[in-house]
Amino acid sequence: MNKNRIYFGCLIAVVFAVIAYASYGMLNRRQPEKLYPVSVIVDNSSSDRWFAFREGLKQAARDHHVQLNIVSTGELPDLEEEKVLIEREKENGAQGIIIQMCESDKDKLLTQMQEAAGIVDILLVETDVEPEGVFPAVIPDNYEMGRMIAVSLKEDEKKLQGKKIGILSGNQERLSQKQRLDGFLKEMEGTGAEIIWEIGEYEVMQTALTEEQLQNVEILIALENDETERAVDYLLEPETPSCPLYGVGCSEKNVYYLDKKLIDVLIVPNEFHMGYQSVAVMAAQLQDHVAARRDSMVNFLVVRPETMYEEDNQKILFPLVQ
Repeated sequence: MNKNRIYFGCLIAVVFAVIAYASYGMLNRRQPEKLYPVSVIVDNSSSDRWFAFREGLKQAARDHHVQLNIVSTGELPDLEEEKVLIEREKENGAQGIIIQMCESDKDKLLTQMQEAAGIVDILLVETDVEPEGVFPAVIPDNYEMGRMIAVSLKEDEKKLQGKKIGILSGNQERLSQKQRLDGFLKEMEGTGAEIIWEIGEYEVMQTALTEEQLQNVEILIALENDETERAVDYLLEPETPSCPLYGVGCSEKNVYYLDKKLIDVLIVPNEFHMGYQSVAVMAAQLQDHVAARRDSMVNFLVVRPETMYEEDNQKILFPLVQ
């Protein structure tokens, strides 16, 4: 009888232990994963230009347990303002910050960012810094993007000798924009084409292109999304003569006018992947602070109106359709 009682008691104890273990496991599974707070600071963050990038950020945040904060910004004029934003996000609890720098001056950037960031992890997006190793970056191959504009132009215009070209070159304070311009100009060497003007972002914002400048241009080149949109606006003016437009961009507006054949060739960086990769790299850094910090290169497309609905192009041009 005593043996039966002991056996029964042990059995009851085992049953309760199994129930307790299972209950703990169920409760533990219900506990939310640890979330890493990460802030994102880019120029004009609500702009349509960042649409695919924002979608990539959000998808990666879901996949990598990141609490994402896309900071609402207007135009970022200088490093001092970006330093203030970094300090504010750090005070608000951000452990990592993904940031597009408004300058690529290595010495200035290093000083300002190290002062602002402290122990917060920094990852640069669409920002080259020379030499490598200052901060990890997720970037397109800017030199190659500029070069491919020239390659596309040479494919279309068999005789470029004497052709007059105008270039909207974007912010030349940024190394990325300098590299695009360098890539374009290097590939154009020996073609006999004439660059009659090259206007940077700040110049064109302060003084609109004159009718005389536009009348003299036979080919228009735009090396940044906003500059391509600006070129489209110029070409839509009734008094502006039509001319081929080759640009870099990814916004809905630029894709729309590519479809309307106002843009002859659009170089489209894979911004969905850039957003996704930025969060993925940052999450890895936050989990392992001694992990190697390498730059990640983002691919791009060369898209024409007749190729924009090809399957591979649609995946980048229309990310929400996927």
